[in-house]
Amino acid sequence: MARAANCRPDLRLVLHDTLSDSYEMSQVLLARAGHDGTLELLTAGWRQVLGYGRGEVGRHTLLELMWSNRRTTASAVAAILDESDLAPVVVRIRCRDGRAKGFRLHRHYNRTERLMYIVAEEIAAQAREATRAG
Repeated sequence: MARAANCRPDLRLVLHDTLSDSYEMSQVLLARAGHDGTLELLTAGWRQVLGYGRGEVGRHTLLELMWSNRRTTASAVAAILDESDLAPVVVRIRCRDGRAKGFRLHRHYNRTERLMYIVAEEIAAQAREATRAG
C-alpha cells in the first residue's frame, strides 16, 4: 500500500454495480481500497446513506466528498491505506444534500491482493440509536 508521503488525496470512488454479487443489496457498508488509487464502495447501503444515485458516486473523488481541507484529506487517505496501523479511521463524508456524516472505518489488509478491506459504521447513526435506547 502507499505510504503517507506517496498517498494521493484524490482517491477515486467507484460504486460496485454488479447485481449478481450476493452482498450488493446489503445494508452493511463494505468497501475496499487499492494501491491504484480507487476506493470501491461495494454495497448499495452506501448509496442509501450518502444519497447518491448509481451514476453519481463515480463522478467524485474522496477529496471532493470529505468534509475537510486537502491536507487533512491526504492524512485521512494515508491512514486508510496504512497497513501497518489497522486502528479504525474516522472520516466525514459529504452527502448529496450537502450534509456531512461521520464514519468509523474498520480495516483489514490483504497482503496477497494488496487491498484494504473496509467495514464502515456511521457514527451519527450509533449516537441516535444510543439516545433512543437511553
